[in-house]
Amino acid sequence: MYDKIHFIHGGKFISRGKWKHPERTIDNTEIIIVTKGTVHIALDEREYTLTPGDVLRISPGVHHGGTRISDNNVSFYWLHLSGAEDGELPPVYLRPENIAQAELIARQLLHYATTEGYPQECVDYLIRLLIIELNAEDLRAGASNHRLFSAVKEWVRINCDLPIKVADVARQFNYNEDYLNRVFKMFYPDGLKAYIDAMKMQRIKNDLINESMSLVDIAARYSFGDYKYFLKYFKYHEGISPTKYRQAFYNLHTNNK
Repeated sequence: MYDKIHFIHGGKFISRGKWKHPERTIDNTEIIIVTKGTVHIALDEREYTLTPGDVLRISPGVHHGGTRISDNNVSFYWLHLSGAEDGELPPVYLRPENIAQAELIARQLLHYATTEGYPQECVDYLIRLLIIELNAEDLRAGASNHRLFSAVKEWVRINCDLPIKVADVARQFNYNEDYLNRVFKMFYPDGLKAYIDAMKMQRIKNDLINESMSLVDIAARYSFGDYKYFLKYFKYHEGISPTKYRQAFYNLHTNNK
């Protein structure tokens, strides 16, 4: 396994001021490891916002290019390779917990690739080691992402009465907003915002059925400062007004024994 992977060429890109990734399609695999700034890039129709610590794999034949200009200085390792078989490469997007190890391997690889006296076998060994390291990080990230998803889901559940947004959750867990949403979508494809709305609606509907509170009080309980907006919000998500929803579930059998 991995023995057919070969390093082609690579380097470390450092922008000078504003920069946008050019559009191109390549015939080999490229690994990008971002070390500074923000890279806005799309692979075919999928857009990514990469920040330091993010790793992106670009497959052969995939059209890619910048989606907007990066205002801050950008730097990243770019490494081209060939010969990888199915299942050997890391996922398209990865954020390793220990990015320093991958960066060290990339730096060593580029040192040997540009220094006379080192054979091709040396850089081939290092690109394979980098792929192995990224795959190991992906396995660790899977468990870590599941823990993060569970923690975020529980925090949203107990705080959905507040006017929380995705940015608030990201700050709570000290993660980049775009990255956190991507992790959440691994387990909940509709995304974090949709989950926040779903939890809020679940709580509101439960109160409409089981509580005798007025609609104004329910709106206040869930931090809707504008009552009319609460009515519009409910109808948008449920398709009917909160009054009609409450009236639809009035005929119940009750007992106390």
